[in-house]
Formats: sequence, structure tokens, C-alpha cells
Amino acid sequence: MSLLSDQGERKYLNQKERKRFYKALDILKELSERTFCETIYWTGCRPSEALELEFMRVNIEEAFLVFRSLKKHGKNKGKEFRTVPIPRSFAKLLNQAHGVIKLQKQKNADLLRRLWKFGRQKGWRLVKLVMTKAKIFGIRASARGLRHGFGIHAILSGVPETRLQKWLGHSSLRTTAIYVQAVGYEDRKLASRMW
Repeated sequence: MSLLSDQGERKYLNQKERKRFYKALDILKELSERTFCETIYWTGCRPSEALELEFMRVNIEEAFLVFRSLKKHGKNKGKEFRTVPIPRSFAKLLNQAHGVIKLQKQKNADLLRRLWKFGRQKGWRLVKLVMTKAKIFGIRASARGLRHGFGIHAILSGVPETRLQKWLGHSSLRTTAIYVQAVGYEDRKLASRMW
């Protein structure tokens, strides 16, 4: 896996593009649609992992989400989970949009119900709509670009590789290590620490 395409195009959102993406989320008038895109933004999860998120795996009070790692293979496929923290402000937005706490307090509530009722195609279209509004184009204008941008941002913020590996659901630390191979502005920012 590489952060650059075969033509050398960057596959991830840089810091400025991440900020533009976040600002452009206002184009989504439905809160539930916004929370889908914001979940990827704040956690670096795969869209399929976000869409599979059930009410029982959302902790508003402690501000974290529990994702099923869908990319695992063999006997553990679909049986591994990972906990990813989210900002408290986003936890409040999730509760506002989906009524998580209210549902979790109901007796006999269907906690296995998913937060989002739409599929991957609509999820892809929502991310693309926000990318277009943010004037982000090319290979990085995707959920994967958002995920890679999260990885780069985490490394630049001092998150240890082992913690990022857990958050992103990577089997191997070698996969996570690609985020240390940042380029351009990100590379300068890392280098400036030693200058």
C-alpha cells in the first residue's frame, strides 16, 4: 500500500483539505447524512464499517465507537472489534441525530439496529458531494482519501503507531507505517521538529 498513485498523485487529504472537508459538511442538511461523513472524518474507519455500526456499539457518555473490523480474514472475520475515541462534541451530535441514548434506555430496544439505513453507494455519493463542495478532486476525493488523511493527521499529532494501528484496524504495523512516510507539507512539518 502506498500514499501515492502510480503517477505520483497524493491519495490522502492534507491538513488544509481536511479543514475544507469539515467546513463543507454544511452542505449536508440531514444530520444523519452529516454524521456518516463525520464518523469517517473523526475515526478513519472504512465506509462499510461505519454503515455496519449498531446502536449498541455507540457510547455517547464516554465518547467512543466500537467498529467491527470487516477486513479481517480467516476464522476471525467479523469477530474482531476495535474501540475508537471521538470528540465529545461529535458524540453529542450523534446522539442528537440518531437518538442513541433514548434508544439505549428503552426496554426491549433493538440495539442491533444500524445507525444509517442507506447503503454504500449513497455513502460514497455523500462523501463525494462534500469533497466537491470543498474543492477536493482527484484520487484523494474519496472516503479512502479521508481515511488516509486521518492516518497522516494522527501521526503528525503524535499518536503512536501502535495506537493508530488499533484505531484503523490494521493487522500489521507495517501497514500503519505508511503514514510515517508523509510527503510535501506533512514531511516539512515532521522535519521542522528536528530543525
